[in-house]
Amino acid sequence: MRNTKHQLIPFSVYDLTGMEQHLEKMAQKGWLLDKISALGWRYHRIEPRKLHFTVSYCHRASAYDPEPTEEVQTFHDFCAHTGWHLAAELGSMQVFYNDQEDPTPIDTDPSLEIQMVGREVKRMLPAQILLLLLGLWMGGSWCYSLIYKPIDLLASPTSLFTGACWLGLFVWSVTDILTYLLWRRRAKKAAERGEFVPTRGCHRIMQVVMALVILGITYYFVAARLPGLRILTAIMVLGFAALFLAVNGTKDFLKKRKVSRRKNQAATIAVDILLAVVLMAGISYATITLARNGNFSLEADIEPPLTIADLTGEEDSRYVVRSHVEASVFLKVREFTERSHPEESVRLPELRTRIVDVYLPGVYDFCLRELLHERDGWEGFSDDGTVITPYYVYQEIDAAPFGAQAAWQRYAGGEKGDPTGDYLLSYPGRLVTLECDWKLTAEEMAIVGTKLAPEAA
Repeated sequence: MRNTKHQLIPFSVYDLTGMEQHLEKMAQKGWLLDKISALGWRYHRIEPRKLHFTVSYCHRASAYDPEPTEEVQTFHDFCAHTGWHLAAELGSMQVFYNDQEDPTPIDTDPSLEIQMVGREVKRMLPAQILLLLLGLWMGGSWCYSLIYKPIDLLASPTSLFTGACWLGLFVWSVTDILTYLLWRRRAKKAAERGEFVPTRGCHRIMQVVMALVILGITYYFVAARLPGLRILTAIMVLGFAALFLAVNGTKDFLKKRKVSRRKNQAATIAVDILLAVVLMAGISYATITLARNGNFSLEADIEPPLTIADLTGEEDSRYVVRSHVEASVFLKVREFTERSHPEESVRLPELRTRIVDVYLPGVYDFCLRELLHERDGWEGFSDDGTVITPYYVYQEIDAAPFGAQAAWQRYAGGEKGDPTGDYLLSYPGRLVTLECDWKLTAEEMAIVGTKLAPEAA
């Protein structure tokens, strides 16, 4: 039977009521809080009993103090005299419990409680506003891409879940700040009548965000096809975890050695900066090394399903093929560019092929819309100098020669312009774009269908 228990619950700093109620439930289950650290809350086993808890902030206390200052010790003695025993503390946060049936509360002035909580919130507010702004930018971009540019987003395990996590942080930050402000407004009105208003935080939303982060990292390791990215992500995760543990370990070690608050702060900050520089240097070195070893590329493992030689029937050693792949459980995107070798002095006709395999039927139409309108913002000029927007447009053509269910050809110069060698093909579960430096013949269209139709893959 375990005699200790650990929890990591991201309570809002102002949610005193939520923390107190949670601790009371834990005591009734036979667990009493005895330590708070950066890694969470620790409990030890007791006989199940009804205890009262109160959470208070003593801003004269610091997480770097080797032992309670005289003022803090006086505060603890006062609480003990009224039956409140210190359960645990972390910096200014002080948690007390009382086994009396109807104990005298520690905080008796609601106005002082508002000031106490407000001071603690102000300490956290800059970081929370930064998260809000980053979450708004990153999460908003993620939502825009999900609607208007879903292909690159859904095909990338990194973009898919990091964006979702940023969006979750934005939702939490906004909700947490608004919840505090609403509580503060009600608490001020109640304080005029000498009444307290219970708090209510947003830790459930933060738990969802934490679950998203864990899920995203797990999915990334499973779905990422590039071995270098897996290695680099593992280095970053382990490195930041080691940095977090080292900084907090330094602070706790110096506290045990009775080092003064000021020296402890200086040493901890120095260790933090030094290890952060080492970590960034290590990540940069790993990135360069993995890139040189080809761990960020799958080009050697990808064969283009369609080449210029397939269309012309003639092999030409002057061509080189560049390839790129992104894949997730939702989409797989393969891109191939066949052009003349950089050392060739003659520019040869080029072929660019993009194959989008859609595994989630609900997003097929979104992906098709993106491809149909991806050049809507491009401008061009007619022969008389008139600006044409969009300059490149797709017009539907006969899909039978490609063996497709639908096909489009791109025109340059608007809808009344000239046809180009660019095509968009729709197959069941697959979208294909071709950009050729020539217009395909009927025979070449048939070859394209043979090579790129899903059943041919």
